[in-house]
Amino acid sequence: MKVDNEVLGELQKIRNAIDNMYDKLNVTLHQKHIATKTTYSEVKPFDLVQDNFEFVSQIIRELQDSEIVGEE
Repeated sequence: MKVDNEVLGELQKIRNAIDNMYDKLNVTLHQKHIATKTTYSEVKPFDLVQDNFEFVSQIIRELQDSEIVGEE
């Protein structure tokens, strides 16, 4: 795949946004379970979207490693 420098710049912006989302989602929260006795369990929001992050990150890496058009 061939990309130009402008595309690489946009990919870096996307990568930075994904890194920022990861930092915000990779925290432990507590989910409330109501029954006879109220209990809480640990939940990490990132675990719910981890596969999506890995997919997008892989595509970005592949694009960044592509041949750059117009660069000599």
